[in-house]
Amino acid sequence: MKTWMKTVAMGASIAMLIGAGGCGSSRGGSATSSEASGKDPSSISVGISMPEQQLERWKKDGSNLKQILEKRGYKVILQYADGKVDQQTSQIQNMANQGADIVVIASLDGVATGAAAETAKDNGATVIAYDRMIMNTDAVDYYTSFDNTKIGEMQGEYIVKKLGLDQGKKGPFNVELMSGSPDDNNAKYYFEGSWSKLGQYFESGVLQSRSGKVPKSVDDWQTIGIQNWDRQKAQAEMENRINSFYGDGERLDAVLAPNDALALGTVNAVESAGWDYYPIITGQDAEKANVQAIVQGRQTMSVYKDFRKLADITAGIIDDVVAGKTPKTQETYPNGNKDVPSIMAVPEAVDKDNVKSLLVDSGYISAEDAGLK
Repeated sequence: MKTWMKTVAMGASIAMLIGAGGCGSSRGGSATSSEASGKDPSSISVGISMPEQQLERWKKDGSNLKQILEKRGYKVILQYADGKVDQQTSQIQNMANQGADIVVIASLDGVATGAAAETAKDNGATVIAYDRMIMNTDAVDYYTSFDNTKIGEMQGEYIVKKLGLDQGKKGPFNVELMSGSPDDNNAKYYFEGSWSKLGQYFESGVLQSRSGKVPKSVDDWQTIGIQNWDRQKAQAEMENRINSFYGDGERLDAVLAPNDALALGTVNAVESAGWDYYPIITGQDAEKANVQAIVQGRQTMSVYKDFRKLADITAGIIDDVVAGKTPKTQETYPNGNKDVPSIMAVPEAVDKDNVKSLLVDSGYISAEDAGLK
């Protein structure tokens, strides 16, 4: 996998960004604009397709992006797929058939969504993949997300530092690994990033998994994936591992949970076991319940992805397309058919020490919701 180059994203409303990508990433590239080019925003229809509302982050992403675009004068249709691939496909196709000029898609299944994206493209829309790439199609014009490999690196690096591996501690330490949903292309990059930090320690024996659920290679990440990023499935998986491999009192030192739903499932499994301690537990998205768990010492960290920055980036691309300009992207991200012009926002690690400064003081979450009052 080639290393992503750093970049500064353009536009007055966008903060400093780091360009990111995956295997075969390359510089630059333009994409076609829709028939919307040069029109007034009030005449432009934007369809937003979000995967679900069960996860707090998608509700925030959808409502915030809609609000930003409406303030700029666009007509916006926001729909949630309720975790159903067929429903998301139907919603996107309906947006296309109703004449949406631009369609923003956060895919449930990056492959299955391709046909619907093609329908939108064939109807003259500009297609923006939001946070999750749409795979194996030429229909995607732009991609906005966070540096997915960096997110995994942060999680793996946090475990390394908390266990003192970077200071020479030899353990061996017991670490259980989970990866994200097998149908989410981002999950591959999360695991690649974390494995780049943890893999060497598993190979040397400093880290071990009593369950034996360690992929043979980074390409086998799906073997430990949790379908649909489902909290209950993660809890059941961790309860099974705890009961089967840690019932003799052996200490579980850390759990790689790639997002907050899986982290909360892990927390629940630990509490069901009745242990008097919590292992190191990673996460991603800084959801309210998880921020509270971090403050309480039940979850150790999460990766904070400020949906406001991602919405600003996406809205900036839309503004450029409507104005007839080519958005100034400086990275491309491969989807199997093409290298998609992309802009990546910067994720940040959050733990008990910086909840207030990073989340509360920025207005991302209130002190009360964070559990600080």
